[in-house]
Amino acid sequence: MTSTQRHPQPGLIYEYTYTGESYFRATLNADLTVTMVNAQTCRTVKVGVLSSLGTLEMWAKRCFETANGQETYCTLGPVGLRIARRYAEKCGALGRTRAAAFHRQLAGRGVPGTEHYAVCARVLGRGVQSLATLTEDEARKVWASVQSGEVHKPAHAA
Repeated sequence: MTSTQRHPQPGLIYEYTYTGESYFRATLNADLTVTMVNAQTCRTVKVGVLSSLGTLEMWAKRCFETANGQETYCTLGPVGLRIARRYAEKCGALGRTRAAAFHRQLAGRGVPGTEHYAVCARVLGRGVQSLATLTEDEARKVWASVQSGEVHKPAHAA
């Protein structure tokens, strides 16, 4: 049993809205059920059922794509961000530990913590909600831009 199963942290997984025509919201509940709401229905299903249907894997991919700026009609909640990070690790992205180290490296080069995601977004040309979802190549590209001063000039260098 995973720590999530023993101590679930409930909250919004994701919310999908497409120009007012389509709506879907998935929320993890403390009892390991998921409440799904769309424009016409509301239902609650056990996580195990969703897993056996492949729904959780599909949602994990959607969360990952949203965190990488590829899914534009989706908004992640805290549960969705955790899912995106875990999926990213499976896909060969930086993952949580290496992302934390990358945050420290960026700060060491004078990039304020509040600007890390914006700097990555400028370099990569897409939204970034989590450094854990960056690939090795993307992280290298951001790092090279920061080192060269192309993207961010530290305040003390002005």
